[in-house]
Amino acid sequence: MAREYNAEMGTLGSALARWRSYRQIHRALIVVLVLCTLLVLERYRVALSGTFAVSDGPAVAPEQVETVDDDGSAEMDDSMFNAGNSTLGFHKIYYVNMRARHDREDAMALQSYISGVETTDFPAVEADLIDPVGMPPTHRPSVLKVGEKGCWRAHANIWSEMVRKKLPPVLIIESDATWDVNIRPIMARMNREFVTFMRNINSTAVHDPSWGSKNNKHPLATGRSVKRDPDPLHYAVEHPNGTVVRPPAAHIPFRADDPWLSEHWDLFSLGQCFEHSQDHHIHHKYHDPRVPSGKDYWGTSLGNERVLRRSGGITCTTAYAITHTGAAKLLMRGAVDLDNPVDLLIRRLTLSRDLVAYSVMPPVIAQFEFLGGIGMGERGAQSDINGGKHKDTPADASMPGWDDVKRTGSVWTTKGHHRDVTFEKMALDVAWEQILGDAQLEKSWYDPQAGD
Repeated sequence: MAREYNAEMGTLGSALARWRSYRQIHRALIVVLVLCTLLVLERYRVALSGTFAVSDGPAVAPEQVETVDDDGSAEMDDSMFNAGNSTLGFHKIYYVNMRARHDREDAMALQSYISGVETTDFPAVEADLIDPVGMPPTHRPSVLKVGEKGCWRAHANIWSEMVRKKLPPVLIIESDATWDVNIRPIMARMNREFVTFMRNINSTAVHDPSWGSKNNKHPLATGRSVKRDPDPLHYAVEHPNGTVVRPPAAHIPFRADDPWLSEHWDLFSLGQCFEHSQDHHIHHKYHDPRVPSGKDYWGTSLGNERVLRRSGGITCTTAYAITHTGAAKLLMRGAVDLDNPVDLLIRRLTLSRDLVAYSVMPPVIAQFEFLGGIGMGERGAQSDINGGKHKDTPADASMPGWDDVKRTGSVWTTKGHHRDVTFEKMALDVAWEQILGDAQLEKSWYDPQAGD
């Protein structure tokens, strides 16, 4: 009896031990399952939100919130928030820089640092990489300089990457780009107005020729022909029975995952030095307290206002956002006939209305140059187009500009041909004050009397 009891107890104890062991395994499996579920949910959340960066801080400061008219839309708030994030609502901000321009790399770092903007260096194409065998055909041989070919190729490298990977829109800026220190709230405000503009002109998605796109309007994809619409803001579709219809007007929502509504355009210029008058009447004017008054928009005097417009064709690629549809168009155009510098290539394709482009005036991004009279002109530091090696500033150079530098702590100003630019607080102008406070440059200079 005792033997049977002990045997039963032994069996029970063994079962309990096995149960405890299984329970530990079950617990481990549950933990693994929970972790896997969280990982899947996180990836799903990221996929839903696209590949745009999540803002690392509010685009609009709390004390400014009451100045922004609100329609009560949470979608609008989220869209504006992301449009004012560290990449200004774009996938990335690329700046194209040459290897020798360490000065521009430092200027980019300083103004990005104080304005909360995240930029990514994209290598320029140097003159030693330009070989005629690798250049596209052109009906205007010997027109482009080697520097202009390299500039085009650097931009084309970005376009090619976008087309190959079908990337969300990126912002491309020159290495000497500069902006207002408050560019993030400026862009957040602009985002609300840009969506309003798209609604006002009854914008529709542009033709997207990429494989599998729902906006592919080519006959190979749709079985219908596409005709040029006299109204440049729409495509008119001709059905097999001969009737021509426009896409129906649709409500354009604010989108946090794509704040700049990238399906509606190919290129969006945030910085240009000149623009053609074509389509300037297709515009939307709005109040922006951060832009000084006094600019003129085709005969209309502006107060504290900016104008979003259908682009007439830009000059200067200071700062432009581009979608993969725009990248494909520009890559295609240059591959067939590289007959113009990159900015004029964009301009010609805009004037022909083959590129759906928008812009803002006054621009929110400009290009800087060094102050005169501080020795930088002698180095050829104001432009890279001509390329080549440069000589250093001679010891006996006339440099009266240093009087202004001692007073302001800034060696930069906006380029003279950016005539429409006006900043409330140019980031490079206020960088010294933001970083060193009221420190005086002259006090940290070499003292010839002390020899130190």
